[in-house]
Amino acid sequence: MKKILLFFILSVISIQGFAASCADGNEPIKAVSADGSYYEYKCQEHIRPNTGRLSGFRSLSNTSYGYKIVNDIVRAGKEAQRFEVRPGDCGQDQAWSDCNNNRERSEISLDNHFFPGDNQWIAFSVFIPDNFKTSNSVSTTIGQIHQIGGPSGIAGSLPSFPPLIQLEAKGNNYRACIHILSGSDNNVVDECKYYNLSAISDMQGQWTDIQIHFDTSNNKSLIEVYLNNERKALLREFVNFWPKSYYVKYGIYRSFVSQHRGPMPTQVVWIDEVKMGKNQELVAINKATPVD
Repeated sequence: MKKILLFFILSVISIQGFAASCADGNEPIKAVSADGSYYEYKCQEHIRPNTGRLSGFRSLSNTSYGYKIVNDIVRAGKEAQRFEVRPGDCGQDQAWSDCNNNRERSEISLDNHFFPGDNQWIAFSVFIPDNFKTSNSVSTTIGQIHQIGGPSGIAGSLPSFPPLIQLEAKGNNYRACIHILSGSDNNVVDECKYYNLSAISDMQGQWTDIQIHFDTSNNKSLIEVYLNNERKALLREFVNFWPKSYYVKYGIYRSFVSQHRGPMPTQVVWIDEVKMGKNQELVAINKATPVD
């Protein structure tokens, strides 16, 4: 009886906290959270026949302009996904508040998880417009692999749950931050090993193809990052904590935005051809079978 009452109360709270519909005009889908403690309202992007778009939901963002399916700029096929973050675009749910933790975002979190022991390829293409502005002091993440059940700690006096890797725009650099974690499960030390991928100015006005290969088969850890089919990063045997699972997020995410010392610029990117597969061929661009 107590459990039923608890879920009823949490359901009412969740309904009150979610006021927007999904980008495609449908209503959010109610689901119990992974730990069973509260309800989540997710905008699903269901796989459509002959397209292969991976299902996912908007993460901590419900602005009407933050996420749209568009057909103006595409990598392949007829549709792409457009993301926009304006100053002050912070969201919250029952478990986390970007507003209270100095963050802003508009991201899609994929439903597909993979696990320690898997050999996984992930790919997406990003279009950065000519008028895209960055910060010299705040990183904008455009694509990351996060983890569930990984270690936690404190960063900049705020709670931190480090991901595996982030692909970041800062100044004129687009770079990979591979997180090297040490310490203990609940007091982790997080240090980035950076790899420069490209100058932002070289990416503007055109599509850039990204592939990430993460191999943890046979208790090893190997990660590679490719940009336009050229390997830009390679690191071996760097994982010190194994989470329960990994998942992919893509879009626009920026943390510690107050370090910009003023409102962050409005940022817009297009993302297309998001894929996951067991080998590089399965995630390569194939215009005969586009992800729409």
